[in-house]
Amino acid sequence: MTAIVSRAPTGFAGGVSRAHEGRVIQQELIYATTPPTLYGQFLKYNGSAVTPMASGDPATVFAGIAVRSYPVQSTTNAFGAAVPPTTGFIDMLRSGYVTLILALGTAAKGGAVYVVTTAGGTVLVGDVVTSASPAGGGTGVLIVGCLFEGPAGADGIVEVSLAL
Repeated sequence: MTAIVSRAPTGFAGGVSRAHEGRVIQQELIYATTPPTLYGQFLKYNGSAVTPMASGDPATVFAGIAVRSYPVQSTTNAFGAAVPPTTGFIDMLRSGYVTLILALGTAAKGGAVYVVTTAGGTVLVGDVVTSASPAGGGTGVLIVGCLFEGPAGADGIVEVSLAL
């Protein structure tokens, strides 16, 4: 049995946390030309379908976060390494709690969440960071209604709340 010395693992990227809390998850059609590539990605609408936020996008196009479907599990990926489908539908969180990968910065409870829309240095478009000008380079946009719920775990996974 594994002993948990300081804190339990936060979860996996794109995992809905605090499932008992009020949450809004809606199924959205995937834009097949540029589908989401990771759970926990910030999404925008492209017509009537969703696609990941892209280079140069303003924060105003943000529509929700790609989340893992439950109880669906991948039978081909390692535990915690599932990838979203490239066609069909995906679950998108509009309100609630989700775990994400923090690419750069030190998250604190109540801290603002930024998503990188201009890559630079060590950050890529779509990375979650803690400031508009992350130390690794690039530019992030503030996601209004999205807050960190505490520091990231040793694995870089952090919980955020979202209220759109």
